[in-house]
Amino acid sequence: MEKDRPREGIWIETGDAPPARRRSRAAFVKEHGSAIWRLFFIQSSRNERTMDALGFFSVVEPLLRQWTRPGEDAREIARRHLGHFNAGLYLSSAVAGVVVNMERKRARGEPVSSDRIERVKSALSSVLAARANYFFEGLLIPLGLTISSIFAIYDSYIGLVIFLALYNIYHFQSRIGGYCRGVELGEGVGGAFVARLFREERMLASCTAFASGVFAALLFVEARDAGGGGFLAWGAVAFAGSALLKKRLSFVWSVISLSFATALYLVVRGIVIARLR
Repeated sequence: MEKDRPREGIWIETGDAPPARRRSRAAFVKEHGSAIWRLFFIQSSRNERTMDALGFFSVVEPLLRQWTRPGEDAREIARRHLGHFNAGLYLSSAVAGVVVNMERKRARGEPVSSDRIERVKSALSSVLAARANYFFEGLLIPLGLTISSIFAIYDSYIGLVIFLALYNIYHFQSRIGGYCRGVELGEGVGGAFVARLFREERMLASCTAFASGVFAALLFVEARDAGGGGFLAWGAVAFAGSALLKKRLSFVWSVISLSFATALYLVVRGIVIARLR
């Protein structure tokens, strides 16, 4: 194992470009600014057959002419990058950066075959999509929404600002930072980049659990003040019902059924209270 490669967890970060080959940020933005902008629309042409292939092609299309070697048809490269592509929303940019890096090497005559590019593209798409989806959809977004809900109980918009700030810090790091690192490191972007990008994963998981507990406690108190003991009893029945329904119905139909039942309960309860008065 080489000593000059920084270690991150169980991964080794490879492919660092020599300082002599690194260019200024202005030159990088001039060359890749269009691709970075298009990355934000990569899912705008999603379809069942090729998923985000058209979006991915729109990202790399301005660079196709640079990758064409003498005597080679640019249409062959275009067809290759119009194939099935599904890397999710957040780290598809890193995959695009790796492909740009490898296609450049191939155009320079380095031993990088088109089959190898396809294999790396497919492998990274699956791995990075799974990791990013867990981080954003399983931790970050629930944490942000829970914080927003806590502040919403007290009629404050601060929670919404916190949610947007928290989400976009990692969102832009994933989109823009992922592409830049992919272009710089190529195949070496791997796990070390992701481990560093999501290094607060454990802390955010703890914060999500804590915020959920706080929100549940506040919701219990507010529900008691708003609807009394009867509403709390209904909440307990609804919770038990959700546990039973999930064995027979899908998650969506369980939510629909419980929402309808809760709405019906509130209407009947309101009518009964009005008549008793």
